[in-house]
Amino acid sequence: MLPLLTLSVLAYDVPVAVASLGIGVYSAGRLLTSAFVGSAVSRLGPMRASMASLVVLAAGAGLAAAAPGLWAFLAAAALIGAGHAALHVSRQARIDDLVASHQRARALTTLAGLWRVANFLGPLAGGAVIAVWGLEAGYAMAAGTIVAGMVALVFAPAWRTRHSLSASRHVPLRSVIAHTLPTLRTLGVAVVLTGALRAARNVVIPLWGSHLGLDDHTISYIFGLSAAVDMLLFVPAGYVMDRWGRRWTAVPSALLLAVGTSMLPFTGSPLTLAIAGVVLGLGNGWGSGVLMTLGGDAAPAEGRAEFIGVWMALQDAGGLLGPAVVSAGAAISFPVGFHLIGGMGVATAGAMARWIPPWRLTGASDPRPTA
Repeated sequence: MLPLLTLSVLAYDVPVAVASLGIGVYSAGRLLTSAFVGSAVSRLGPMRASMASLVVLAAGAGLAAAAPGLWAFLAAAALIGAGHAALHVSRQARIDDLVASHQRARALTTLAGLWRVANFLGPLAGGAVIAVWGLEAGYAMAAGTIVAGMVALVFAPAWRTRHSLSASRHVPLRSVIAHTLPTLRTLGVAVVLTGALRAARNVVIPLWGSHLGLDDHTISYIFGLSAAVDMLLFVPAGYVMDRWGRRWTAVPSALLLAVGTSMLPFTGSPLTLAIAGVVLGLGNGWGSGVLMTLGGDAAPAEGRAEFIGVWMALQDAGGLLGPAVVSAGAAISFPVGFHLIGGMGVATAGAMARWIPPWRLTGASDPRPTA
């Protein structure tokens, strides 16, 4: 649904400066949910929390498909964001609960990689559906896949295990924030900037494609191509993070996202837009799972799920910032926002290089951060 949010807002004949409103409201729904869902995950356990998340997602997709006007559609986008945030925290908490620290990056990049496979298949199938039945049919298809996911979850063996997180007990959110504040006010800033870059990526391809006069299903296919490149890199990215450290993926990822976004104003055809989309896919793919991994590294043993929720909230705050920067730049001159995002990517790379803890191999299979 992500590439459709901007296209749906444009379909209501709004000015281009507010066309990123759909992604912005989606990100607001994520932000308002992420910070507080950790406590629910601790109490319900990640499996039941995942089911509740899917219910919210299905409701948002259904409302988006049937929305009678812009305000109803924006409410649907907020629901989609809330459900996505809750699912994100629930799934990461489940993986963190299962794996050892020296395998964390590979486990979480595998989780991120599975999402990237879906991010490729979704726009590919959605483009075909939209070409035949229109934009609303893309959301109806998404609602169907979410319901299928709910059925699959019920058949998972862990569904029958009614327990909360084994590695953490519930800790008040305020205590978790106070305990981890030194990390949140340094590396957390880099997380906000990375969230802005990634959210802008979801906006800029549909926005520039529409500016070039491309139809909706062509834009969806280009987004799918970007996602195809994205999904190819999660295996090597996870290995590199566990072997040599998190900087080796975080810094190049930010720089590639900066380059890809800055290329867009110089494209003028579906082919050149697709090339820029490939660069964006390379950047996003090389950063597969890095924010989740950094959050898992920094999370305290007590209050782990609560911290992961706060960590995701920082990323989602960036998700609001990215589309806002694109819109602010478009109000001045359409390409300005793209170049601002490119500059933000360079700043993100610098922040990651500065604040990600140094890495040291203490054994053949046990790489650990030194701080």
